[in-house]
Amino acid sequence: RLININNSNKNKDVTKKNNKTTVRVNLVSPRSFIGRCSQAEPMKRTTSNSGNKTRKAAKAAQSVKAKKPGATPSTELQNDKSYIGRRVSKKFDGAIYSGTVTKFIPRHRLWAIKYDDSDGEEMDWNDLSNAMDLHDGKSNNEAKKKKKSVTKVTPAQDEKLKPARALKPSTSSATDFALKFRVIRRIYPSDGSESYSNEHIVGEYATQEQANEAAWNEMNNTCQFEDWGKDQFAGRAPPYSSADAPCEMTADDHEFVDIHVVDISKEKAGKKRQLKVTKSSKPPAKIKSSVGKKEIDSPKLLTPTKALGPTQRKFGKTDQDFVVDLNLFARNPCRIIGGTSRHPSEYPNYHKAVGSFGFLIQRLSDRNYAMRALCLDGYGARYNTYKKGSKYISVVWYPPTNLNDHAKDKTIVDGCHLDLIDPDDGRTYLTGFNLESAIVNAGEPVKCLFLNGAESNPGSAISANDIARAISKCNDSLQCVSLTECKLNAALTDALSSCSNLRGMIVENCQIWGRGSDRPTDALLSDVLRSCPDLRWCYVKSSLFGTECWNALAAEGVCPRLEMIWVDAPMHTNDRVDAARGDHDVIRSALKKRIGTLKLCMINPDDQCKSRYVLGAKVESDRLNGAARTEDEKQALRMMQRYSKRSQLNTT
Repeated sequence: RLININNSNKNKDVTKKNNKTTVRVNLVSPRSFIGRCSQAEPMKRTTSNSGNKTRKAAKAAQSVKAKKPGATPSTELQNDKSYIGRRVSKKFDGAIYSGTVTKFIPRHRLWAIKYDDSDGEEMDWNDLSNAMDLHDGKSNNEAKKKKKSVTKVTPAQDEKLKPARALKPSTSSATDFALKFRVIRRIYPSDGSESYSNEHIVGEYATQEQANEAAWNEMNNTCQFEDWGKDQFAGRAPPYSSADAPCEMTADDHEFVDIHVVDISKEKAGKKRQLKVTKSSKPPAKIKSSVGKKEIDSPKLLTPTKALGPTQRKFGKTDQDFVVDLNLFARNPCRIIGGTSRHPSEYPNYHKAVGSFGFLIQRLSDRNYAMRALCLDGYGARYNTYKKGSKYISVVWYPPTNLNDHAKDKTIVDGCHLDLIDPDDGRTYLTGFNLESAIVNAGEPVKCLFLNGAESNPGSAISANDIARAISKCNDSLQCVSLTECKLNAALTDALSSCSNLRGMIVENCQIWGRGSDRPTDALLSDVLRSCPDLRWCYVKSSLFGTECWNALAAEGVCPRLEMIWVDAPMHTNDRVDAARGDHDVIRSALKKRIGTLKLCMINPDDQCKSRYVLGAKVESDRLNGAARTEDEKQALRMMQRYSKRSQLNTT
């Protein structure tokens, strides 16, 4: 009998000749043997003359099996190396760890994986394929057997989601392939203004000599060092700087280039110490601010005035200053497994304060907690605006309590967190399994679910069905839900409709997902409004909010306690822009009937963040019909449509 199992090209042939009969056995590891010995096929008896042919055929078949179908030897190596830099994920005792492919070992056809927590391992093709599928959100073999519809999870299944303790990846083979040095090329303005600074990783290397050689080659291939760098830096180790060039060589250069080598272990140790100090920092003191009445384009970075109590509720725009709390997320680590705490300086534009990526996530988080304060604690809702660059208006909310106050609140599952964002590509580490695990292990019924799916960055893994299942697990306890840049399908809107006690809802920049009956519609979103009689906060920035939603709000008994509505769903036609979707008379009727309860109303805000419909205002201030396109705009639109051969209107 032949047990024909591939064991990373490390097979031994044991040949025993007896009465002109040859038997071949491949020795394998016990783990591989247990999983595959049941697939062995009987070996045909052959004569000694045909034995050599049999062994050659078996060896050739085994070699072909180890390779990907359709790959020639010349192209296979290139294909295998192409996975270097690829992001992967793997489960260890229920917890999912993410990492990067750092090296390919051709001799054994293995890929070295370095996890985000510095551990590592090696994977063969099957393991690597599964790890890439898991990271990309594709179904693994077990998930394929499950139904994709939203179902109630039994208590027995809940227990499977409760890992006693997450185990870290093995480090048995990581030391052999550790990359210890990184070569970086930095570009910055030559006028000394430091108005920008861009860094590019040239590569990572196992030894100092390899890194120095790579830095030298990079210097020779960079135009700023041409004609002088090779002679001036001969025999010298990096760093190399084009600022050291002779004056006549730099007269026309607007940018300088630095090339240097970083010791990764020392860099990590420094970041670890820096993060430790950041985590122990105290939240900004809550002091009162004194601001004039005029609009602020570049507000001072002060802490906002302490929020008013429930008996003194205030709504609408304010001129209060606001705070940029760069250490907010490092001070309050994410409680959903899979996240990684980093110093905020690792994220883009750290030194730009209001223009930093960290402050963007802070603004989203503050809006979530402002919704919670209104819906659960009875506070008002105040916001301010500031200009981002010369064109865009950004909105800042003033929650009386935020993540600093609720970091350990078991009734909140907060997936809108900087720890869940990859600083290199903006993808989220959030997965369906980890989200469900956080809800099951919350310890108390979950009242608030805040999610950032980061769908504007390709590769994010969490699906619409994952979120729908997570919402269904909260049952009737869920009162506030925030979905920012998430996938949205019919199952997810159905899950929202089942939350009869929902008081607050945010749906912003979500991707429309699904086909046919699985695709979300205006009618399905209107079912959410009809199913939630206690809804008080409704923030929707999506083309889904249209005729059916406004018809629902115009009907009697739908959302009678609604206090805050913010709808940003403009419709563009060949002749007009920024028109409200739906019958405009129905929209006016739906809003006018709520003039006694509606405290904040923002409909299709313009580029100054002003509503195109104001309750109680004069008729001439009504801009629900948008604005007419100029002849130049119409001509530009026609040319664009002719060039792309598709409509440029109303993209979701």
